[in-house]
Amino acid sequence: MKAHEARNAFNTENKDELYVMYQNSPSVLLYSNAKAIVAEDFDSQQDIYIFDKNFTWTYVNTHEDMCGPYFYKVK
Repeated sequence: MKAHEARNAFNTENKDELYVMYQNSPSVLLYSNAKAIVAEDFDSQQDIYIFDKNFTWTYVNTHEDMCGPYFYKVK
């Protein structure tokens, strides 16, 4: 799923805690109590990977304007 579908899926997902990782960065950020975070908060970020603490879903925003964002959930 991509574009508006990906944003909607991310926005409706339960986000108690999530991890944020940037490409080419050795750090991984942990966001606690992240319920209010929405995809639009990351629209200006490039090559960012966001995933839940159980690794059941991933949201990716690339640096290419014509690609993504993407959302994938393990079923």
